[in-house]
Amino acid sequence: MEQPIQLTFGNYGHTLHHCQVFSPDNQWIVYDTRNDDTQIGTTTRIERVNVVTKEIEVLYEVENPNEFGPGVGAVTYSPTEDKVIFIHGLDNATKDKPYGIARRSAVAIDVSFPNVPIHLDARNVIEPYTKGALRGGTHSHSWHPNGELISFTYNDEVLADQNLPNERAVGVMFPQKVIVSSNNSKENFSGEMFSVIISKLVERAKNGSDEIEKAFDECWLGNKRELIFQGWVRDDDGNRKTEIFHALLPEDLTKSDNVILEGTKTQFPSVPKGVVIKRVTYTPKGISTFRHWLRSDSTGENIYFLMEDDNLCTNIFELNLNSYQIRQVTFHTSSIYSPINLSPDGQYLVYFCEDFLCYSSISDSSNIKVLDVDIALSGIPNFDKNGQFIYYNKYVEEKSASKFLQIFKIKV
Repeated sequence: MEQPIQLTFGNYGHTLHHCQVFSPDNQWIVYDTRNDDTQIGTTTRIERVNVVTKEIEVLYEVENPNEFGPGVGAVTYSPTEDKVIFIHGLDNATKDKPYGIARRSAVAIDVSFPNVPIHLDARNVIEPYTKGALRGGTHSHSWHPNGELISFTYNDEVLADQNLPNERAVGVMFPQKVIVSSNNSKENFSGEMFSVIISKLVERAKNGSDEIEKAFDECWLGNKRELIFQGWVRDDDGNRKTEIFHALLPEDLTKSDNVILEGTKTQFPSVPKGVVIKRVTYTPKGISTFRHWLRSDSTGENIYFLMEDDNLCTNIFELNLNSYQIRQVTFHTSSIYSPINLSPDGQYLVYFCEDFLCYSSISDSSNIKVLDVDIALSGIPNFDKNGQFIYYNKYVEEKSASKFLQIFKIKV
């Protein structure tokens, strides 16, 4: 077994996001300085490390942070430019209005200009609302392979403040500047991109229907203008379960077809004209409720996800979007306990199971290699752009007895 190589050593966290952590040239890996997944609200830096020299560069540092925010984290790298995007809480975070799921946005940094934030999604929480702007918080941003479209998940603050139904939704942003009046408030700001919600939600889905109560944890389908996401539905007996949905996006996402894209004070932002949503799984119990992100191969034909098998163990399954057939890929007798990632060639999967870092062949379920064994493994392992190395987090104990998340790489 190859020996892992430690890349980071600082006495703070180095948290990798669940995908897209590599620079276009495959030389840098980006991360935030959380030491725990729940700490975005108090995290202050975005950094990158060179995978060969181990050089560290600070890309962004929050000015005047406090215990309530603003907070930064969950950073991804553009596949086409030397640019990163991450969650940024609102600059006016206070005890009464701290960092939260509806109080954050997407901020980008051009690596050539560190600490110069670029607001991507516009925000307007004061009537009249603005077409192309949102009224809440975006997060878990994922770049389309062409580097233009960005998907995200979203929570609405306008509805939340009124205790109205406000489950998570999936959205998309694309380059088109949106101007918002600030109203002398840091609650509102303009953005470089036009944002829309693409998942239509209902408060309570009809039993046995394809109606969706919550949409989340999506991925792009190869190079297509299509997404796959997870959605809450109700079975025939009214029990909630998670199934997979397929979203096809029109070329023009600004058309409204007599609906209000920006939403109203009592209505969630509407879905643009031409968006088509299809449910593609009808499983007996639903896919796994353990948080993970769907994965697609480069053709956009095969989808990978977690689900309990007949032995009640969480394993990886494959969905073929041509036949809609589901095939079990791994057969562990203990549940996989991390989100999964797919190699660039679509042939291998990486994940954590039984305190092992596992590298598994999709075509041969018996071909599973253990790359590292350590109870301190944490987060989500990532393949590099060539599929030759896997990068992952684990806790390292220092002389002070404190433990910090560090980044390791290992050749496969």
